[in-house]
Amino acid sequence: MPAPTALISIRLSEEQIMSLDQRVGTDGFRNRSDVVRESVRRFLATTDISSHTVELKMGADLSRTLNRFCALRGEDFASVLQSGARLYMQKEIEASNDLDRAIEARLEDVTSHQDDDSLTP
Repeated sequence: MPAPTALISIRLSEEQIMSLDQRVGTDGFRNRSDVVRESVRRFLATTDISSHTVELKMGADLSRTLNRFCALRGEDFASVLQSGARLYMQKEIEASNDLDRAIEARLEDVTSHQDDDSLTP
């Protein structure tokens, strides 16, 4: 049994209505409502309001390599780029933490030598 639906009104331009009408009769769409429902379903399925869209210019070589990698692994661009971003951030955070630890150790070493009375004349 289909889920209950609600009737809503929307305003569209003539051009948008003509585009809707061109889709009626294709892909199993029986009427404008079918086209709009499917469009809304796809939009909601692919849009996460908590995420951001980023435009990335990566060059032809990297783009070609990424295309091949995704085809070989059966991955999509977004998941590969998200994984790459996560790995990069983890690496940078670890490097930063290592640097912080090294600085802290050096400061402790310098401080302990300053407090050492045997070093004073």
